[in-house]
Amino acid sequence: MTVDWGTVFGVTGFCVGLASLVYARTQALHARRQADAANMAIALQLQHEMSERILQHRMALIRDPAIAKMYYENVPGLSAALKDGTATLEGVVTIRNAIDALQDMYFLRKRGIVEEYHWRHWASALNVVGRAPMFHLVYENAVARDALDPEFAAYLRPLVDGRPLTDPKPE
Repeated sequence: MTVDWGTVFGVTGFCVGLASLVYARTQALHARRQADAANMAIALQLQHEMSERILQHRMALIRDPAIAKMYYENVPGLSAALKDGTATLEGVVTIRNAIDALQDMYFLRKRGIVEEYHWRHWASALNVVGRAPMFHLVYENAVARDALDPEFAAYLRPLVDGRPLTDPKPE
């Protein structure tokens, strides 16, 4: 029996080509995952920087009495809450920052990026703070000004109504 070396080399070349194709496809998939992770990291960094800017503007409310006056005179219910002592400007800014941080955590948790222990930490704190009238005032003001994502505002509504937060992570 004679061996047809042309057929042997042809089949070998075909198999090597197929293995090479599978390898290239696998590498492309991993490269895409790395690119997605890099884009996510950049987006998170940009969001962090924007949050820092917002925080600096809110801190001006505390430091500058003229800006504070302009703000609380234009937020329904805030002026009365400040006068009767049920709210402080520092408290309002702190609660608003906490709501914004929870909003970020909510969407990251939904995507499976935030781990359960981080989520529990934030949710347990907000479940307590969410019962306070000042929290309700800040939340209602943010909703009225369309300052919260509508999906997140709807998610947070049960907390304002006295029910605890649920875990937004999909099963």
